[in-house]
Amino acid sequence: MNIDNIRINKLSCRFEDNSLEQQYLKHRWDKIWNNIKILLYVDIPLGFIIRADDVFVQGVGKNIYYLSYHFFAIVLLLIFLFSSNERKRKYHQEYFLITSIGFMNCGAWTYYFSDGQFPVGAGVLPIMIMLYLIVYPFHFINGLIAVIGTSIPFVILLLSQGNMSLEQLPYLLFLPFIFLIANKRNREIDFRRDFYQSKILETNRKLMQKTLKRYFGENLTEKILTNEGDLKGDNIWVSISFTDISSYSTIIEHMSPETAVKFLNEYFSAMHDVIEKHNGQIINYIGDSVMVVFGAPEKLEDHELLSVRCAIGMREQLNKLNQKWDENEFSRYWKNHEIDVITARTGIHTGSVIAGNIGSDRMLQYSTIGDTVNVASRLEQRNKEFSTNILFSHEIYTSLTKDLYKNAQYQGKINLKGRDNKTKVYSI
Repeated sequence: MNIDNIRINKLSCRFEDNSLEQQYLKHRWDKIWNNIKILLYVDIPLGFIIRADDVFVQGVGKNIYYLSYHFFAIVLLLIFLFSSNERKRKYHQEYFLITSIGFMNCGAWTYYFSDGQFPVGAGVLPIMIMLYLIVYPFHFINGLIAVIGTSIPFVILLLSQGNMSLEQLPYLLFLPFIFLIANKRNREIDFRRDFYQSKILETNRKLMQKTLKRYFGENLTEKILTNEGDLKGDNIWVSISFTDISSYSTIIEHMSPETAVKFLNEYFSAMHDVIEKHNGQIINYIGDSVMVVFGAPEKLEDHELLSVRCAIGMREQLNKLNQKWDENEFSRYWKNHEIDVITARTGIHTGSVIAGNIGSDRMLQYSTIGDTVNVASRLEQRNKEFSTNILFSHEIYTSLTKDLYKNAQYQGKINLKGRDNKTKVYSI
């Protein structure tokens, strides 16, 4: 989609692509509907006053043709007002054309065939032209029809009653008409160009969003776009998890690079669905390892609980993957090495981290740094000595709901590198 490829008919000022034109008309209607309502609020009492003046003051509107038309106009107005929004949008042009041309012609010819003197004078012509080309929400061709359809009978009326001379005609009709019709044409084209430009921008934004989501996830993508990529470091309380595939090196030992990538992509895709479901934000993939933060960039009240539920969900999802790999015999790559099923180890901890863009001015990465990250990573590794697959700290344990709390098993106190005090750890 390119602005240079836009095709607008030079005569009608409409998109040559009918589908695009319909999109534009809907878009335009959403913008002008409030103005139309204001116009109707003004037009209804004004029309009533003019009609009352014609009938009761001027005495020219008492003939059956005049009264019949205005009865028809009132019925048409009621039909329009009580129509659905969709029908209003679809037929508002026709409504204004019929009512405006009908009303002006009815008034003009009524005065022409009566003894009454037209009270407004020649100044009505430029006002009418402005009305139909600027005020009324006509498209270009309809505006042109409205001006011609209403001006001709008034020109005849004014000339016949001596309210205008032929010398005045160019100044009162032709010059305003030429100037405003050119302005109207340019505005119609500009409106459509702006609409097309906005569609290009929206398409590019969606493409950018779609691309970024594949790399950063939905929450982080929104943050990046909202802040124009500038995510400053914040000190926040989050939960961090690290998940590694057990015996990964042995599993891929006899796989081709293509097969290994396929295996990892299938595994990470399945895990991503679970992580996203639990509002986790994937920070990084390192080989077979995935690092996830809960509570950043979007704050979560129950991130501790979500991190554990996510780990359990990932374990269940991995069990389903194992069944699938058994069925399609993909599991032969590791069963030949006496590994019956693929398992994963997860370490979880909660605490304060600094979260934001980290890197150089030319290349940034959203990440978290702090002791909490280190503890989660080391807990993942310590699963080996406890023969567990989900290991978490006491800080996580105290935040669990009853159903998880009673299923959690205390594994003991362990020393972790960089910490003076021993850390209580639990599994589930």
